[in-house]
Amino acid sequence: MSNTRINVMWLIKGLGSGGAENLLLSAARHLDRDRFNYSVAYFLPWKDALVEDLESAGISTTCLNLRRSYDLRPWLSLNRKLRKGRIDVLHAHLPYAGIAGRIASKFTPVKAIVYSEHNVWERYHRLTHFANKMTYRWNDAVVAVSEDVEKSIRAGIKVNDHPRLGTIANGVDVHQLSLITKDQGWLKAELGIPAENRIVTNVANFTPKKRHIDLLRAARKVVDESPDISFVLVGQGPLLEETKAAASEMGLDGNVFFTGLRSDAREIIAASDLFVLSSQFEGMPVSVLEAMSTRTPVLSTRVGGLPEMIVDGEEGRLVDPGEPEKLAASITALLNDSTLRSSLAERAFSRAQSEFDVQNMVRKTEELYLELAEGKLVGAHA
Repeated sequence: MSNTRINVMWLIKGLGSGGAENLLLSAARHLDRDRFNYSVAYFLPWKDALVEDLESAGISTTCLNLRRSYDLRPWLSLNRKLRKGRIDVLHAHLPYAGIAGRIASKFTPVKAIVYSEHNVWERYHRLTHFANKMTYRWNDAVVAVSEDVEKSIRAGIKVNDHPRLGTIANGVDVHQLSLITKDQGWLKAELGIPAENRIVTNVANFTPKKRHIDLLRAARKVVDESPDISFVLVGQGPLLEETKAAASEMGLDGNVFFTGLRSDAREIIAASDLFVLSSQFEGMPVSVLEAMSTRTPVLSTRVGGLPEMIVDGEEGRLVDPGEPEKLAASITALLNDSTLRSSLAERAFSRAQSEFDVQNMVRKTEELYLELAEGKLVGAHA
């Protein structure tokens, strides 16, 4: 293997603009092309927002065209792709891709299967949990994106050193993100936010675990005290229309702005006075790393890997999930103390530089690929 490049395929359900998907794009710019050939395969044809960017970064992409949940033809297409491309390492992200990849890799040249776990096990649907568990030992290595995620895996299944399990923290391009302008003028002009207002931003898909309703309840309390606060909610998802309706019912139409999916979400974060996450569950959210890297102060619920990213009172503020009153009080306190916001943001930026840069993530992941592909680990499939 030492004289030839290792063929690596990343496998994911879709290439929409989610956290796991954006990690692939961030990593693409820092890969070792002398040692590895990379490609990406994805299942959902309508989730293709990042395809063009990945292709521009030199990563070929293949859509496996999953149209119905129980259609197995895309799995057969994946099997053919793995054989034709002589893939050495298959690296799957998120449960559907993990389950499909483990099964489809049978009778192919794949030497090792790597699986990245982005969420705690207890939040998965029980059928997903069952299928994941039943095929889990077919992995050769499992990468947890946070220590909390790793703990949830160990609580859910007996690993016993196979598959190999460890944590590689998510990473973003800290330097590139730090160059984004902090100017708010363009965002206020585009959304119609009054010039004197302060901006609180949330970037998260509208799904149950993100608990946007808690953020709206907190926003109602904040606005009652300070009408000059605007909340910008970036994202898409099944609960978007329901959340919009709830904001209207709460009388927040003039203070809450829904942008939908935005390719410039990082620029919106950088233009904000405060970034807020109200989630009930998280792995290691990329949006928080982006806020840290743009020197935007962070207020988040104390869930998942967040305490590993932010020490409460040092690099940001953490509150318990499901408590909108406490969330509102923290938003108000932070917005009224610019000195505190600045000090939290600077310390968070330093932490991002030292621990959550994408180059660290890529280096550790590629070292794992090398160990597996060159046979330094016992990697026989079960």
